[in-house]
Amino acid sequence: MQFQLDKAQATITNVNQRVERHGDERERAVDIKFALSANSSALDMFDKDLKKFLFRKPAKGEQPQLPSIGDVLTEVKFPSLEPQRLAHEWSGCELQIDGQLEGTAPIVLVDVKLKKFIAEPKEGGSVDLTFTASAGVDAEELAEISEAWIREAVVLSISPGKKATQTDPEQTDMSEAA
Repeated sequence: MQFQLDKAQATITNVNQRVERHGDERERAVDIKFALSANSSALDMFDKDLKKFLFRKPAKGEQPQLPSIGDVLTEVKFPSLEPQRLAHEWSGCELQIDGQLEGTAPIVLVDVKLKKFIAEPKEGGSVDLTFTASAGVDAEELAEISEAWIREAVVLSISPGKKATQTDPEQTDMSEAA
């Protein structure tokens, strides 16, 4: 499964400019931290059972199923559980940052790595997601990203690029243990 978003309302919470070394070459790179709220079905992109682990059906007297959502798992199963760090990473993605006003030129980044996902389940069947997108950029793209950061609120789209891959957290854990 690939992590994808289509015109999601998001917030840029941090931008970190850095230098990557490619042999003797030094190139500009950026880490952009995003935060957004999504339907709990977004958790299916990580693991098909994650939503069932974090949410449950409402008990008698609790908020009933919301007709617009159509999802019966709307109550947080473990309210005292801290937000969950997810070890999933996707590489080779394409990311588009649009402004919320018409006429804003989109920022398109390719070969983006998505990482450091944190999911916080919310009552009613939604989940707050934060994650970092890392990519190589040029000076103009960096300036545009800085302008988007000042605005904070953006419209975010993420799709698999031509070279998209996913790092399997279970294999990563096994290789680190070996």
